[in-house]
Amino acid sequence: MFRISKPIKRILNFAGGVFLAGILLFFAFLKYQNGWRDINKADKYDGIIEKKGITSYLTSTSGRYRSSLTKKAFYLKLTGLNETLAVYNPEQNYTSLNTSLYIGDKIKIFYNRSKSTNNLNLEIFQIEKNNKLVLNPKDFIKRERTIFFLTLIGGIALMILTYYQNKQFNSKIK
Repeated sequence: MFRISKPIKRILNFAGGVFLAGILLFFAFLKYQNGWRDINKADKYDGIIEKKGITSYLTSTSGRYRSSLTKKAFYLKLTGLNETLAVYNPEQNYTSLNTSLYIGDKIKIFYNRSKSTNNLNLEIFQIEKNNKLVLNPKDFIKRERTIFFLTLIGGIALMILTYYQNKQFNSKIK
């Protein structure tokens, strides 16, 4: 059986901890960009609703214990826009959107343009109809800021744990 020496284990643990913390901090940075974004600098589109409804989409996690979840989102397809825009609500309640927006309505939408036109674009900040808010940007911003703080705290905690584990290993060597 192959045994890994303690110095190699230490290096692998340290590198793995720094790598995972880096991923968390990078994800926190992305959420920071959305959570503190100026809505007026977002992509805007005025269009007419061509299709709308509630759809299911699959999310998955990778790793040793791979899992998939089916979630629901409210989607909009606007004439002249090659993306399908969608709103995700953790409570999965889309009644107010479904009763406020109808096929043929002219709306203004604030969103983050996506590079992929095959998947749902879940980064809608605000929807206006007749100069009235249908989708308030505060909901999206609150969710993005919460995720930012959780991933930032997780990344920092993982860095600290990695540092102290490496320090503890070095003190045992001496």
